[in-house]
Amino acid sequence: MAIRYYGYKVNLYLLDSNYYEVFYNHKLDVIESIQLLNTQHTRMKFYSDQIKLPREIGVN
Repeated sequence: MAIRYYGYKVNLYLLDSNYYEVFYNHKLDVIESIQLLNTQHTRMKFYSDQIKLPREIGVN
């Protein structure tokens, strides 16, 4: 799935039981960052509004 966040398109991926965010800058046409998902970040609300994530990563 993907969300828009401060000028980025952020794609969420599941790899080996870990969630990763890929930050894509569409204006520059470049991936700027790949990060392990921080479940304490406020971005979690954007994801949890769209999909059901397992409870063990902090989403109800």
